[in-house]
Amino acid sequence: METESLSQNSNRFAPPDASFEFVSLPRTRLHYVKTGTGPPLFIVPATVSLISHWVSLAQFMGQRFTSYFFELPGHGQSTAYPIKFESRLVPETVEAFVDKMGYDRFNLMGFSFGGLLALRTLERLSHRIDRVILLAPCLSWQALRWSRQRLWALRMFARAMKNSYVLRGTHTLLNAPYLEKSLIFAISKFGKIDQRILQNKNAIRLPLSTLDVFTYTLDEILNNEYQYSSAPFKNPCYFGMSIYDDILEYEQIEDIARNHFEQITIQKFFLPYHQPPEPPTFEWLVKEFNPLLELLS
Repeated sequence: METESLSQNSNRFAPPDASFEFVSLPRTRLHYVKTGTGPPLFIVPATVSLISHWVSLAQFMGQRFTSYFFELPGHGQSTAYPIKFESRLVPETVEAFVDKMGYDRFNLMGFSFGGLLALRTLERLSHRIDRVILLAPCLSWQALRWSRQRLWALRMFARAMKNSYVLRGTHTLLNAPYLEKSLIFAISKFGKIDQRILQNKNAIRLPLSTLDVFTYTLDEILNNEYQYSSAPFKNPCYFGMSIYDDILEYEQIEDIARNHFEQITIQKFFLPYHQPPEPPTFEWLVKEFNPLLELLS
């Protein structure tokens, strides 16, 4: 394993130390961060989630858990699967990751579009999971706050991008410096996404492997409505989400979560967005999301 350290801050909100490491698994070499102390928690990320943007979330959860956050295979510094990305492969990777870390049982967390991946992981490993934490999870395309026309256009885009020539052509366009501002503006308007989120995530200039992962994930989300054979799950669920989420309909997501779990604890938030326009800091997470963490203690 390769390791480097992130020192603690000196103020009263000092986050736990974090180490950035790599682990070789059957289908990928996974890049992850480990932080905190306590029972193990594995955080399943959204598709385009870099550790550098979300290490503060891992540290926030590290106040109660030994927290692990990883970059999906094909994104960041995690190597791509040897076959085309499918969400069914992620639970296998989580299982291999947990085993490699030496745990029999663990806690599971999913946020945003990682919520779907978390439920797929739960279906495979529910017998090993103590608690499930869902933070503003996308659990159904029907809860997306986009018009039918936008959803149709996104479905057509995802299908077209499965063609390798279209994928490579799109990748070339996205990485053209002279088109960056125009593309950020267009994507922001179409998807109703704050331009600062796209800029801070460098969401235009994605590596080809990441664009491929994003395409297949988007296609699965928009063209499938998963039915979980194990639901309702017996694992306790802790659900947190803003009632003013600007991408997902709160009521629909809450209803889906309630239908999927026999035991559920709900913490409502009142933020005017799905995610902050700037990468969240540890201090901001403590200020805004501590009520959810207190429920877990």
